[in-house]
Amino acid sequence: MQEATGLVHKSPRLLGAGVHTAAPGKDYPPHAHTSWELVYYVRGRITCPVGDETYDATPGTVLLTPPHTWHAELSRTGYANRFVQVDAATTHPWPRLCYDDTDHTLRRVFDALVRESTHPTPDSDELRTLLLSELDLRLRRAAATPAVTPAEQLVAQAEQLFEERFASGLRISRVADELGISVSGLRAAFARLRNTSPQAALQAVRLRHALAHIRNSTLPLQAVADLTGYHSVSHLTRHVRAATGSPPGALRTTDDGQKRRTGPPVKPAKGSRPPQAGH
Repeated sequence: MQEATGLVHKSPRLLGAGVHTAAPGKDYPPHAHTSWELVYYVRGRITCPVGDETYDATPGTVLLTPPHTWHAELSRTGYANRFVQVDAATTHPWPRLCYDDTDHTLRRVFDALVRESTHPTPDSDELRTLLLSELDLRLRRAAATPAVTPAEQLVAQAEQLFEERFASGLRISRVADELGISVSGLRAAFARLRNTSPQAALQAVRLRHALAHIRNSTLPLQAVADLTGYHSVSHLTRHVRAATGSPPGALRTTDDGQKRRTGPPVKPAKGSRPPQAGH
């Protein structure tokens, strides 16, 4: 038994979990379940009639449908989701809609529940119980959190795409298209809510990862540029210098504060003698 919002609710019980994918225009027809259906959308744009409401789902959206509630999925782009069937009271304090965070916390739990349900091991029952308890807690926490506006969710979804694909040459026009908004609309949302542009936000993600590689690895700068979405070493260097005031090489230091050598050892000139100890 667990207590939430002053009411006692029976503990949710997992009935099943799986994956569903559909091509563009391949709708899932109206249907209802005798249990809760919790769906995490990982790809695509979907319109979802649920009872008397209609929701638009994009990657990172979690839609929760109570028992005996008619619902459907209208595929606008083709989509993929993770679904979980749960036995819980119709009045269980879950939201009807919530969104994942930039750490993909809910995606991790949904994926793990699907994995432990479709490929069970001897200890899967125990792990499924723990995972469902975590999901229940996070969803009840989401229900108690003030709802975000559509613009706030749009910006959060864009930021999630930046984190996922910053190294792939991602373009803002592509992000806008996936979120079903114009580039100008996306820019306006970022300007109002983040006081910056989508391009600057994407570059900030790239720079953060690039600086981590530069400071904490011996990777050649070309490899760092390739891993973080920069066109070239000069492109990387320009952004690093603008942000830190120093070129990448100056940021590579050892634990004792000495500059780390980033290239091969320097060979002495032909005919020269190596320095002697004490000189």
